[in-house]
Amino acid sequence: MPTDDFDPLMGDAARQVGWHADPFGRHSHRWWDGTGWSEKVRTERGGRGIDPPGIDFAPMAVTTSVPAEPIEDALLPIRRGPIADKIAVFFACIVFLALVAVFVVALTA
Repeated sequence: MPTDDFDPLMGDAARQVGWHADPFGRHSHRWWDGTGWSEKVRTERGGRGIDPPGIDFAPMAVTTSVPAEPIEDALLPIRRGPIADKIAVFFACIVFLALVAVFVVALTA
């Protein structure tokens, strides 16, 4: 029977093997295998699934809110080198001429 007793301060040794409230908040329940949170998850309707692998530890709660620092160097646009524009125009012309040739052959056939 799933329990909703997830407590981030509870030690891992004190937590019993079984279904517990998902500490990651993506599903209603997650399986605790006695050593860590597994990839096995459950929905509120009883459906089971697999959450993406790679989750090793329960997330820590954030106790204080810190505003993000502004990005100072993001004011300038991203510039490509001058050769990149010339190469793009060259390939666009080649594609355009190839399409014109295909349409001419298709209309004359």
